[in-house]
Amino acid sequence: MKLTSKINLLFTVIVSGILLVVAIIVYNVTRQQVEDDFHQRLLGRARNSANLYTTFKEDTSNLIKTMDASLPGSLVNKSITIYRKNNELIYQFHDSGTTAVYPDTSLLKRVREKGEIFYESGEKDVLLYYSTEGHFTTVVAAENIPGHEYLNSLENIFLIYLPVAILVTLIAGYLFSRRLVKPIKETIHDVKLITSQNLSHRLYTGNNKDELAELNSTFNDLLNRLEESFNIQKRFIANASHELSTPLTSVSSQVEVALLQERSSDEYRRVLSSVLEDVKGLHQLTRNLLEIAKSGTQGAIELNKVRIDEILLKAHSDVIRQSPGFRAEIDFPDLPEDENECIVFGNPHLLHIAFKNIMENGCKYSPDKTVKVRLILKGREAKLVFINKSDTISAEEISHLFEPFYRSSNANGESGFGLGLTLTRRIIRLHKGSIDVSSDPEQGTTFIIMLPTMQK
Repeated sequence: MKLTSKINLLFTVIVSGILLVVAIIVYNVTRQQVEDDFHQRLLGRARNSANLYTTFKEDTSNLIKTMDASLPGSLVNKSITIYRKNNELIYQFHDSGTTAVYPDTSLLKRVREKGEIFYESGEKDVLLYYSTEGHFTTVVAAENIPGHEYLNSLENIFLIYLPVAILVTLIAGYLFSRRLVKPIKETIHDVKLITSQNLSHRLYTGNNKDELAELNSTFNDLLNRLEESFNIQKRFIANASHELSTPLTSVSSQVEVALLQERSSDEYRRVLSSVLEDVKGLHQLTRNLLEIAKSGTQGAIELNKVRIDEILLKAHSDVIRQSPGFRAEIDFPDLPEDENECIVFGNPHLLHIAFKNIMENGCKYSPDKTVKVRLILKGREAKLVFINKSDTISAEEISHLFEPFYRSSNANGESGFGLGLTLTRRIIRLHKGSIDVSSDPEQGTTFIIMLPTMQK
């Protein structure tokens, strides 16, 4: 069953149930009012008859007839009887053509205790009234024909108009459900237009502030992230294919040229040396690509408590050992007494790669091959500052600095693939941290990394 039908059915059932309950309540209240009103009329007639009998005795019959003729709301098919305390019938008056009502002795006995009794006998309502003044019981019975006709008319109204009201409710529920489901259908239609080749399409949110508009807005945010991821993936694949094909083409070309004719051992050695350099570059590029792919999968990374100062020192020693011409100056201004301020929750191997990449870049692109590193540990965050004296990087270049295979204008022919900073940013983000870059002629280029510590 579709959502429109479900809403329509639920709306109709609820409203119809409410109408039915209201109709039952109105009918019962009206019936009770009719019965109470007739009860009061019977009680009034019983009191009047008792008073007349007490006053006029045998002339009561003529007075009752006169009263019935003069009162427009007189009782229909009435029967009036009066009994003494010993249950002796001393007076009776009945309309012509009506059946007399004679209560049994048990009711006459009970009414002397209770004062009055009201009950139904066939089509008539009967009231027993005990007069303490004359010590006799008056019994008045009559048919409430106007009341029954009124109740029958009310029943007919309910039987006729209640189905009409339910039908109107069904139609209103259909229109209501269609209006309610219309934005959902529009959303479904828009979602069907979104494919991997058409991620630019967005859902309509309108000016409403309801939950559906919020859902569409959230879905649009998801599409923005997906589109960005797809674009990055496409650029990455395109750049990776180009970067991988370049060394492979160089290797195959050198080998083909070397095999065209016989060459000396020195010439073969030069060709093999060149091929070896290309293979090393290809190996380094492949390793960087694998590291980037690994850093993008959080579930495959093992995270533990590690000391950030120890990882920084190890990255420093590796940079100096692998590149003797590089210099990295590390400064720890104020080491905290609380050891938790030095501990982060992360992967030591990935953090080592991130710190090493920034140190190597700082040394590589600095005229004096030097990078200054400062570790500031304060409270819940660890701040790492890397400063080198490279040429100023423009704001436009900084915005592309972390894109795969991007190399800034100050690379100056330095070897590399433009993947180090991409990998570094992914690693820092994986550790719930941030990395920012600034560059000016006086300070040079500054990288600032913020990582959360175990300090509570």
